[in-house]
Amino acid sequence: MWRLVILASALTGFGLAVSRLHDPLTALSQQASLLTGVVYAVLLVHGLVTGREPRAWWWRGTLVIMLMLVCVTFITILQGTLGRLDSLLEHLITPLLVLADFLVVGRVVTKWWYPITWLGLPLVYLVYYVAADLTLYGKFLNPGRSSFPLVITGFMAALLALGYLLHGYGTLRRVTPRTSDPAQ
Repeated sequence: MWRLVILASALTGFGLAVSRLHDPLTALSQQASLLTGVVYAVLLVHGLVTGREPRAWWWRGTLVIMLMLVCVTFITILQGTLGRLDSLLEHLITPLLVLADFLVVGRVVTKWWYPITWLGLPLVYLVYYVAADLTLYGKFLNPGRSSFPLVITGFMAALLALGYLLHGYGTLRRVTPRTSDPAQ
């Protein structure tokens, strides 16, 4: 049921944004929401068919990275509004649900190199953004500005740090004492 809530949040936010925007698939918000919907649909179906938790730790981690990028950037740097349902779902609710899924639901098994590879999707989007000559994010993400390399480096460093925090959390969560007997 939990994964169905995430799926519904992601696809509802995506659907509402697509119906409102002129060119909706150019923005990272819509791409991340659509990918989240697809991944969580697969997780949901897998769980229903097999009756067990799927081994999708890499996907869950990369979605946390993508959606936290969307959430934090939209709310802080872009000073976006959450007044419309599509914006609320895409920029706050779905990111928080996916983060909660990673932190609380199911097992989390990550390898030391996962956080590095979790940067792949944001980098692919960045290449697309530059190649398509998009101007969605104003001055702060403008390849023509001298600050562009520093902005990208800062974003990648922050995402990598978040990735290693998630990895550390997963590792700590797996290493739990077998007994809580205070006499030992």
